[in-house]
Amino acid sequence: MHTSAHLRRAVELLEQHGLNTDDRNFVAPNGALDICAALYQAATCVLPEAFRADADAALDLIKASTWAMAAIRAVYDTLGPEVTMPEDGPDEVIDRVTHWAATAPNRASQPPTRTEVMGRLLRTADALDQKATELAA
Repeated sequence: MHTSAHLRRAVELLEQHGLNTDDRNFVAPNGALDICAALYQAATCVLPEAFRADADAALDLIKASTWAMAAIRAVYDTLGPEVTMPEDGPDEVIDRVTHWAATAPNRASQPPTRTEVMGRLLRTADALDQKATELAA
C-alpha cells in the first residue's frame, strides 16, 4: 500500500473508534485512537497491546515502522506555524502530529474536531496522489 492509502485507512479507523485527544495515551479507555496510533494501525494492520499499556514501547513501535512514519511525516509536513511545542525532542514528528490533533492551535480556543483531523488526512492523501500522478506524467 501507499502512504495515501494508509492515510485513508486511518480516517476509517478514526471514524470507527474515535479520536483520542489525551496526548498522554495512544488509546483511550473507550478505544478512541491517538492520530499516530491510527496511522500506525493503518500502515501495519495491527495495534499491539503496548498502545494501551506502555506509551514508551508504543513509541518505539511507531518509530520502527517505516510505513507508519511515512504517514506521520506526511501529516507533519502539512502542519504550519499553527502547531507550537514548548520544546522539540528526538520524537518531534510524532509529538507534533499528536499535539496538533489534541491541542488548540495558536489563536484558537478548541482543538481540531475529529472531522477536521480526518479532513486533513484526506487532503494530505489527495495531495500525495496528485503529486504521484504529476511525477508519472
